[in-house]
Amino acid sequence: MAQRRMVSPKITDTDVFLDMPLSSQALYFHLNMHADDDGFIDNINTIKRMVGASTDDEKLLIAKQFIIPFEDKGIVVIKDWRIHNYIRKDRYTPTIHNDIASRLTVDSNGSYQMKTDDKVDVTGSGQPDVNQMSTNGIPLVDAGKVRLGKDRLGKSNTMSSSNEHDPTLVDVTRHLIDKINELSGSKYRVTDKTKSMVKARLKDYTADELNQMLEYVWNDWSNWRERSKYFRPQTLFAPSKTDEYVAKMQALPAQREADPDDWLAQVTEAADNA
Repeated sequence: MAQRRMVSPKITDTDVFLDMPLSSQALYFHLNMHADDDGFIDNINTIKRMVGASTDDEKLLIAKQFIIPFEDKGIVVIKDWRIHNYIRKDRYTPTIHNDIASRLTVDSNGSYQMKTDDKVDVTGSGQPDVNQMSTNGIPLVDAGKVRLGKDRLGKSNTMSSSNEHDPTLVDVTRHLIDKINELSGSKYRVTDKTKSMVKARLKDYTADELNQMLEYVWNDWSNWRERSKYFRPQTLFAPSKTDEYVAKMQALPAQREADPDDWLAQVTEAADNA
Protein backbone atom coordinates (compact mmCIF):
# COMPACT_ATOMS: atom_id res chain seq x y z
CA MET A 1 0.00 0.00 0.00
CA ALA A 2 1.28 3.47 -0.86
CA GLN A 3 2.26 5.39 2.26
CA ARG A 4 1.60 8.98 1.20
CA ARG A 5 -1.87 10.43 1.41
CA MET A 6 -3.14 13.75 0.07
CA VAL A 7 -6.25 15.78 0.86
CA SER A 8 -7.63 18.18 -1.71
CA PRO A 9 -8.81 21.65 -0.60
CA LYS A 10 -11.51 21.30 -3.25
CA ILE A 11 -13.26 19.18 -0.63
CA THR A 12 -11.93 20.37 2.72
CA ASP A 13 -12.18 24.12 1.99
CA THR A 14 -15.91 23.98 1.26
CA ASP A 15 -18.43 25.49 3.66
CA VAL A 16 -20.12 22.11 4.01
CA PHE A 17 -16.90 20.62 5.38
CA LEU A 18 -15.78 23.58 7.49
CA ASP A 19 -19.21 23.97 9.08
CA MET A 20 -18.86 20.54 10.69
CA PRO A 21 -17.47 20.24 14.24
CA LEU A 22 -13.70 19.95 14.49
CA SER A 23 -14.07 16.40 15.81
CA SER A 24 -15.87 15.38 12.61
CA GLN A 25 -13.26 17.11 10.47
CA ALA A 26 -10.46 15.38 12.39
CA LEU A 27 -12.12 11.99 11.92
CA TYR A 28 -12.32 12.60 8.17
CA PHE A 29 -8.60 13.43 7.96
CA HIS A 30 -7.67 10.33 9.96
CA LEU A 31 -9.91 8.12 7.82
CA ASN A 32 -8.07 9.41 4.76
CA MET A 33 -4.74 8.59 6.37
CA HIS A 34 -5.76 5.00 7.23
CA ALA A 35 -7.69 4.08 4.07
CA ASP A 36 -6.37 1.51 1.62
CA ASP A 37 -5.30 2.53 -1.89
CA ASP A 38 -8.92 2.56 -3.08
CA GLY A 39 -10.22 4.59 -0.12
CA PHE A 40 -11.80 1.76 1.91
CA ILE A 41 -11.63 1.58 5.73
CA ASP A 42 -12.62 -1.58 7.62
CA ASN A 43 -11.68 -0.43 11.14
CA ILE A 44 -13.52 2.86 11.58
CA ASN A 45 -14.42 2.04 15.20
CA THR A 46 -10.74 1.62 16.05
CA ILE A 47 -9.91 4.94 14.38
CA LYS A 48 -12.75 6.68 16.25
CA ARG A 49 -11.40 5.43 19.56
CA MET A 50 -7.87 6.38 18.59
CA VAL A 51 -8.75 10.03 17.83
CA GLY A 52 -11.54 10.46 20.38
CA ALA A 53 -14.29 10.81 17.76
CA SER A 54 -17.88 9.78 18.41
CA THR A 55 -20.51 7.83 16.53
CA ASP A 56 -22.24 11.19 15.89
CA ASP A 57 -19.11 12.36 14.04
CA GLU A 58 -19.30 9.28 11.83
CA LYS A 59 -23.03 9.79 11.23
CA LEU A 60 -22.41 13.42 10.29
CA LEU A 61 -19.79 12.43 7.70
CA ILE A 62 -22.29 9.98 6.26
CA ALA A 63 -25.13 12.53 6.27
CA LYS A 64 -22.91 15.12 4.56
CA GLN A 65 -21.86 12.44 2.03
CA PHE A 66 -18.14 12.57 2.79
CA ILE A 67 -18.09 8.81 3.37
CA ILE A 68 -20.27 5.98 2.05
CA PRO A 69 -21.16 3.23 4.56
CA PHE A 70 -21.65 -0.47 3.91
CA GLU A 71 -23.30 -1.42 7.18
CA ASP A 72 -23.64 -5.10 6.29
CA LYS A 73 -19.83 -5.31 6.07
CA GLY A 74 -18.78 -2.74 8.68
CA ILE A 75 -16.84 -0.88 5.97
CA VAL A 76 -16.87 2.73 4.78
CA VAL A 77 -15.27 4.33 1.71
CA ILE A 78 -14.07 7.91 1.23
CA LYS A 79 -16.48 9.28 -1.38
CA ASP A 80 -13.98 11.75 -2.88
CA TRP A 81 -10.93 9.51 -2.49
CA ARG A 82 -9.93 9.80 -6.15
CA ILE A 83 -10.11 13.59 -5.99
CA HIS A 84 -7.71 13.54 -3.05
CA ASN A 85 -5.29 10.86 -4.22
CA TYR A 86 -3.70 9.71 -7.45
CA ILE A 87 -1.54 6.67 -6.81
CA ARG A 88 0.97 5.45 -9.36
CA LYS A 89 0.38 1.89 -10.55
CA ASP A 90 3.77 0.68 -9.32
CA ARG A 91 2.81 1.77 -5.79
CA TYR A 92 -0.87 0.83 -5.92
CA THR A 93 -2.29 -2.15 -4.02
CA PRO A 94 -5.90 -2.97 -4.97
CA THR A 95 -8.43 -3.15 -2.15
CA ILE A 96 -9.25 -6.56 -0.71
CA HIS A 97 -12.92 -5.55 -0.51
CA ASN A 98 -13.81 -6.52 -4.08
CA ASP A 99 -17.41 -7.37 -3.23
CA ILE A 100 -17.91 -3.88 -1.83
CA ALA A 101 -16.09 -2.17 -4.71
CA SER A 102 -18.42 -3.88 -7.18
CA ARG A 103 -21.32 -1.84 -5.74
CA LEU A 104 -19.65 1.44 -6.70
CA THR A 105 -19.11 3.44 -9.84
CA VAL A 106 -17.13 6.64 -10.43
CA ASP A 107 -18.75 9.83 -11.71
CA SER A 108 -17.16 12.35 -14.08
CA ASN A 109 -15.84 14.39 -11.13
CA GLY A 110 -13.92 11.41 -9.74
CA SER A 111 -16.27 10.73 -6.80
CA TYR A 112 -17.55 7.30 -5.81
CA GLN A 113 -21.29 6.77 -6.22
CA MET A 114 -23.47 3.81 -5.30
CA LYS A 115 -24.20 1.96 -8.50
CA THR A 116 -27.74 2.24 -9.87
CA ASP A 117 -29.39 0.97 -13.02
CA ASP A 118 -28.36 4.06 -14.98
CA LYS A 119 -24.73 3.93 -13.85
CA VAL A 120 -22.54 1.29 -15.41
CA ASP A 121 -19.46 -0.40 -14.02
CA VAL A 122 -16.52 1.31 -15.71
CA THR A 123 -14.00 -1.50 -15.38
CA GLY A 124 -15.75 -4.60 -16.62
CA SER A 125 -14.31 -6.46 -13.65
CA GLY A 126 -16.80 -5.24 -11.08
CA GLN A 127 -14.24 -3.05 -9.31
CA PRO A 128 -13.54 0.67 -9.71
CA ASP A 129 -9.98 1.12 -10.98
CA VAL A 130 -7.86 3.81 -9.30
CA ASN A 131 -6.29 4.71 -12.65
CA GLN A 132 -9.53 4.79 -14.64
CA MET A 133 -12.39 7.27 -14.51
CA SER A 134 -15.83 7.19 -16.09
CA THR A 135 -17.72 9.80 -18.03
CA ASN A 136 -21.36 8.93 -18.63
CA GLY A 137 -20.45 5.29 -18.27
CA ILE A 138 -17.71 5.38 -20.91
CA PRO A 139 -14.38 3.93 -19.75
CA LEU A 140 -11.42 6.19 -20.38
CA VAL A 141 -7.83 5.42 -21.31
CA ASP A 142 -5.41 4.67 -18.44
CA ALA A 143 -4.12 8.08 -17.35
CA GLY A 144 -0.68 6.66 -16.66
CA LYS A 145 -0.10 5.62 -20.26
CA VAL A 146 -2.05 8.13 -22.29
CA ARG A 147 -0.65 10.05 -25.23
CA LEU A 148 -2.80 12.40 -27.25
CA GLY A 149 -1.14 11.94 -30.58
CA LYS A 150 0.30 8.70 -31.90
CA ASP A 151 2.39 6.85 -29.38
CA ARG A 152 5.98 5.81 -29.93
CA LEU A 153 4.90 2.45 -31.33
CA GLY A 154 2.83 4.18 -33.97
CA LYS A 155 -0.56 3.12 -32.59
CA SER A 156 -3.35 5.67 -32.66
CA ASN A 157 -4.70 6.80 -29.30
CA THR A 158 -8.44 6.51 -28.74
CA MET A 159 -8.73 9.99 -27.26
CA SER A 160 -9.44 13.07 -29.34
CA SER A 161 -6.32 15.18 -29.79
CA SER A 162 -8.27 18.23 -30.85
CA ASN A 163 -10.60 18.62 -27.89
CA GLU A 164 -9.19 20.67 -25.00
CA HIS A 165 -12.15 19.58 -22.88
CA ASP A 166 -11.53 15.87 -23.31
CA PRO A 167 -12.18 14.43 -19.82
CA THR A 168 -9.04 12.29 -19.87
CA LEU A 169 -6.87 15.30 -20.77
CA VAL A 170 -8.52 17.27 -17.96
CA ASP A 171 -7.92 14.39 -15.53
CA VAL A 172 -4.25 13.96 -16.46
CA THR A 173 -3.63 17.71 -16.33
CA ARG A 174 -5.33 17.95 -12.94
CA HIS A 175 -3.14 15.19 -11.49
CA LEU A 176 0.01 16.89 -12.79
CA ILE A 177 -1.05 20.29 -11.45
CA ASP A 178 -1.91 18.69 -8.10
CA LYS A 179 1.59 17.19 -8.02
CA ILE A 180 3.13 20.63 -8.66
CA ASN A 181 1.01 22.13 -5.88
CA GLU A 182 1.81 19.25 -3.51
CA LEU A 183 5.57 19.63 -3.99
CA SER A 184 5.80 23.42 -4.03
CA GLY A 185 2.89 24.49 -1.85
CA SER A 186 1.47 26.51 -4.75
CA LYS A 187 -2.16 26.80 -5.80
CA TYR A 188 -2.08 26.50 -9.58
CA ARG A 189 -5.30 25.55 -11.33
CA VAL A 190 -6.12 23.72 -14.52
CA THR A 191 -6.50 26.25 -17.32
CA ASP A 192 -6.92 25.97 -21.07
CA LYS A 193 -3.28 27.01 -21.45
CA THR A 194 -1.97 24.28 -19.14
CA LYS A 195 -4.20 21.69 -20.82
CA SER A 196 -2.79 22.73 -24.19
CA MET A 197 0.79 22.45 -22.93
CA VAL A 198 0.19 19.07 -21.30
CA LYS A 199 -1.55 17.76 -24.42
CA ALA A 200 1.49 18.70 -26.49
CA ARG A 201 3.87 16.99 -24.06
CA LEU A 202 1.73 13.83 -24.01
CA LYS A 203 2.58 13.31 -27.66
CA ASP A 204 6.11 12.40 -26.56
CA TYR A 205 5.81 11.31 -22.93
CA THR A 206 3.41 9.32 -20.79
CA ALA A 207 1.63 10.86 -17.81
CA ASP A 208 3.78 8.68 -15.53
CA GLU A 209 6.96 10.04 -17.13
CA LEU A 210 5.77 13.61 -16.65
CA ASN A 211 4.84 12.89 -13.05
CA GLN A 212 8.29 11.38 -12.41
CA MET A 213 9.87 14.35 -14.14
CA LEU A 214 8.16 16.72 -11.70
CA GLU A 215 9.52 14.80 -8.71
CA TYR A 216 13.00 14.72 -10.28
CA VAL A 217 13.06 18.47 -10.99
CA TRP A 218 11.82 19.36 -7.50
CA ASN A 219 14.57 17.29 -5.88
CA ASP A 220 17.18 18.45 -8.40
CA TRP A 221 16.42 22.07 -7.46
CA SER A 222 16.63 21.37 -3.73
CA ASN A 223 19.52 23.82 -3.20
CA TRP A 224 17.92 26.61 -5.24
CA ARG A 225 16.35 29.26 -3.04
CA GLU A 226 13.80 30.28 -5.69
CA ARG A 227 12.76 26.83 -6.83
CA SER A 228 9.13 27.31 -5.71
CA LYS A 229 8.87 30.47 -7.81
CA TYR A 230 9.95 28.75 -11.02
CA PHE A 231 8.41 25.34 -10.32
CA ARG A 232 5.39 26.27 -12.41
CA PRO A 233 3.49 24.77 -15.35
CA GLN A 234 4.67 27.30 -17.93
CA THR A 235 8.28 26.40 -17.14
CA LEU A 236 7.97 22.67 -16.51
CA PHE A 237 5.84 21.94 -19.59
CA ALA A 238 7.63 24.25 -22.03
CA PRO A 239 8.81 22.04 -24.94
CA SER A 240 12.56 22.55 -24.58
CA LYS A 241 12.43 22.44 -20.76
CA THR A 242 10.45 19.20 -20.56
CA ASP A 243 12.83 17.55 -23.02
CA GLU A 244 15.81 18.75 -20.99
CA TYR A 245 14.42 17.61 -17.64
CA VAL A 246 13.31 14.19 -18.89
CA ALA A 247 16.67 13.63 -20.59
CA LYS A 248 18.50 14.41 -17.34
CA MET A 249 16.15 12.18 -15.37
CA GLN A 250 16.61 9.27 -17.76
CA ALA A 251 20.40 9.72 -17.62
CA LEU A 252 20.45 9.02 -13.87
CA PRO A 253 20.84 5.21 -14.21
CA ALA A 254 23.96 5.79 -16.31
CA GLN A 255 25.27 8.22 -13.69
CA ARG A 256 24.62 5.68 -10.99
CA GLU A 257 26.63 3.09 -12.91
CA ALA A 258 29.48 5.52 -13.49
CA ASP A 259 29.67 6.86 -9.94
CA PRO A 260 27.74 4.66 -7.48
CA ASP A 261 28.87 6.59 -4.40
CA ASP A 262 27.63 9.90 -5.78
CA TRP A 263 24.37 8.27 -6.83
CA LEU A 264 23.83 6.90 -3.34
CA ALA A 265 24.37 10.37 -1.90
CA GLN A 266 21.76 11.80 -4.30
CA VAL A 267 19.21 9.14 -3.39
CA THR A 268 19.82 9.66 0.32
CA GLU A 269 19.43 13.41 -0.03
CA ALA A 270 16.22 13.00 -2.03
CA ALA A 271 14.82 10.64 0.63
CA ASP A 272 15.69 13.09 3.39
CA ASN A 273 13.87 15.88 1.52
CA ALA A 274 10.78 13.72 0.85
